[in-house]
Amino acid sequence: MNERPGGCGDSCCGKPPQGGDSIACPLCGKTGEVVRGSTVRKLLKPGLAAPADRYLICAAPDCAAVYFHPKGALFRQDEVIVPVHFKTAAVPVYACYCAGITKTQVVAAVNKTGATRWASIVKEITGRVPKCNCEEKNPLGQCCSGNAYAAAIAESSAKPVPVKKSKDPLHGLTLEAVLTYLLELHGWEGLWNRLPLRCFQYDPSIKSSLIFLRKNPWAREKLENWYICEVPKPKK
Repeated sequence: MNERPGGCGDSCCGKPPQGGDSIACPLCGKTGEVVRGSTVRKLLKPGLAAPADRYLICAAPDCAAVYFHPKGALFRQDEVIVPVHFKTAAVPVYACYCAGITKTQVVAAVNKTGATRWASIVKEITGRVPKCNCEEKNPLGQCCSGNAYAAAIAESSAKPVPVKKSKDPLHGLTLEAVLTYLLELHGWEGLWNRLPLRCFQYDPSIKSSLIFLRKNPWAREKLENWYICEVPKPKK
C-alpha cells in the first residue's frame, strides 16, 4: 500500500513568508515568489551580498534568473551554490536538498519499494534520516516535500492515494470556524469555563475540528444544526 508523501515534520518546515506585491522578474517578466533573505544569503556563492530581508525567486524554468529584488539586485543560477530543481538547466535535479538525493534516486526507490513517505524513501536511499534544514538548503526556503520531492513522486509509479469520504455531517468544517462560532456564542469567559485547556496546550492529538468535537460533545450538539442548515456548501 502506498503511503502519503508527507513532510519531514521538522521545525524548519513552517509557513513560507507571506505578503509583498506581485513583482515581475526583470529578465522574463514572470511574477516572482517571496523567499527569505536568510535563505538567499546561505545559497549565494562567497563574496555576493544579499542584505535585504526578502527577495523573490523566478519560477520560470527557462529563465537564467534565480533571485531578484525590486530595487535592482539579480542573482543568476551560476551565482547560486546549488542547482534549482525546477530550472531546465539544473544538474543534478534534487528531490531533497537536506538529504542530498536526486529525483532519479527517489523515482527508483519509489518504484522499488512502493513507499512514498519522505522518511521511508530517504532512509532507503541513504540508510538514515538526516536533520531537516530546508530553510537554508532548498532554494525556495520551504520544505522539499511540497516542491522538489513532490515533483519526483509525481514522476514515479506511485498511485495516488484515494481520498476517503467522511460520513460525518461536520466534515469540512475547520477548527478555526468551530472556535469562531463558539466564541460568538459564549465569549472568551464562556469558552474558558467550557473548554479544557489541554485541548490546546497538552494534547497533540487535537489537530482537526472532528477530533476536537469528539472530545467536546457539547460543542458538536450546538454546531450541527448551524453548520448543516446555515453554512453554504461548495457546489459539486
